[in-house]
Amino acid sequence: MLQNPGRVLRDLLSKPEIIMAPGIYDGISARVAEQAGFPMGYLSGAGVATGYLGEPDIGLINGSDVAGVARRITTKAGIPIIADADTGYGNALNVIRTVWDLERAGCAGIQLEDQAAPKRCGHLNGKQCIPAEEFAAKIRAACDARSCPDTVIVARTDARAVYDLDEALRRGELYLNAGAGVLFIEAPQTLEEIRRITEAFKGVPLLTNQVIGGKTPRLTAREAREIGYKIIIYPDVMPYCASVMFRRACDRIMETGQSWDAIPGAHDSRELFMTMGMKDWRDKEPLYGTSTVADGRLF
Repeated sequence: MLQNPGRVLRDLLSKPEIIMAPGIYDGISARVAEQAGFPMGYLSGAGVATGYLGEPDIGLINGSDVAGVARRITTKAGIPIIADADTGYGNALNVIRTVWDLERAGCAGIQLEDQAAPKRCGHLNGKQCIPAEEFAAKIRAACDARSCPDTVIVARTDARAVYDLDEALRRGELYLNAGAGVLFIEAPQTLEEIRRITEAFKGVPLLTNQVIGGKTPRLTAREAREIGYKIIIYPDVMPYCASVMFRRACDRIMETGQSWDAIPGAHDSRELFMTMGMKDWRDKEPLYGTSTVADGRLF
């Protein structure tokens, strides 16, 4: 576990490179993301809803769900994690409790959004926003509740979809003034809108997301950095990939009654164990006299 994950995240924010982060949601996705070289993980609310509950991202998860998943991931993570805390699961007082829980769970950053409950994925229709001043108070509460001043509060507004971009820009300014350290204006629909956002908030750490088939125009990480973004997240790639690959493998087994070619390119399950850190555990065994392997081989 990182000793001061918020400081590690702030160090990343101070560097010129854009921060790329996939949407993680469990131990496997967190291990794979870190080993792939991503400098940060994004604990996706949609990922927790789908991977933990097996439900869509329509406000069915709670703060305890997210904190529990975060705690299991950060125990071994060597990269900082921003947790998607949806609306904070209530009013400003509930936000305080949410910040307590996610800080204790080892999160470097906590993202809150101005949707009304029940919230929805930012790229789905049918959303509503609470009054801007009410959400600004929730951001102030989140900042005041931090036990570590390095913990980064990310403010997300969904006002572009509910109202228009002008209202989203107005809210963004209000939320920054309330203490947010990163601003996330969700789902701009054109490159012109994206440029208006980055022009309006020059020098502010801005976050954008790339949802497969979502409302935001497609951007590479390099393009996002050149336009003015500091963080780019890919919240749905890993849970979506899991659902597709799981189904393909299961369909193959149902079709053939065997599993040896259900995963393309896979030879045996030892690769899974190695990805999950088997070598580290085997290296520890002799230190404590628990090894049962005489010749030192891993398998």
